[in-house]
Amino acid sequence: MPYRVARVEEVRNLTRDIKMYTLSINETFNSDPGQYVMVWVPGVGEIPISLSLVDGETFRLVIARKGKVTSYIHENIKEGDKLYLRGPYGNGFKLQGGKALIVGGGYGVAPLLFLARELARRYARPDVVLGFRSKEHAILISEFEEYADRLVVSTDDGSLGVRGTAVDVARQLVDRNIYATLYTCGKEQMMYKLVELALNRGIKTQASLERLIKCGIGICGSCVLEPLGLRVCRDGPVFDGETLLKTVDFGRFWHESTGKPIPIEEVK
Repeated sequence: MPYRVARVEEVRNLTRDIKMYTLSINETFNSDPGQYVMVWVPGVGEIPISLSLVDGETFRLVIARKGKVTSYIHENIKEGDKLYLRGPYGNGFKLQGGKALIVGGGYGVAPLLFLARELARRYARPDVVLGFRSKEHAILISEFEEYADRLVVSTDDGSLGVRGTAVDVARQLVDRNIYATLYTCGKEQMMYKLVELALNRGIKTQASLERLIKCGIGICGSCVLEPLGLRVCRDGPVFDGETLLKTVDFGRFWHESTGKPIPIEEVK
């Protein structure tokens, strides 16, 4: 897929290390919630970023400063500048009827905003749980309020919303309500607990994974989930919970660029 040139229309600081970039292209940008684009900065590198919202020719990317490319974007890309994109790629969330529960953690809440809007437009407003380390790390709360039926924010230190984790809040909601589907994105240890919780209650689950994605088209194998051979870049990044629990990697291992697996809790 050829690169498309996107113009940066707005840059918004969400936290010290997270920014939202509003971009535009000269054509309608068709995508589904949960899909991602490969963002290329010439001479620097290329990274996958999930789409946070899409409106015709305009779309938003939430970018956390984590490595070489994201640091360059944070420090150098301003309004009026250009970024080069491939995509959208991957299989996104499958929207289903019935009451939905959305649970996000950290900057993993970003692709869930697009999902929440589409669920509200096509079916019903979802219940939403957003978990963060502290008030200083919280993002997109007012945006989610626009589409949520019920919104609960949790922080580890209690500085905003309820004290505790997103899993704690989700467990309480699942005990008191009937949900058809639970959608989640965030730290993988959190998602593993949510998938187990939901499936034990008979709730369908869909989780969006983050992995080392290089090609975006399923060729290089850097993002494979063993032993099923699933490629996060092409078969995902969204998978149903039952499939994920059949892998040895989900919630346990991340593969480095060499293919070496490392414990997921060691991934920064």
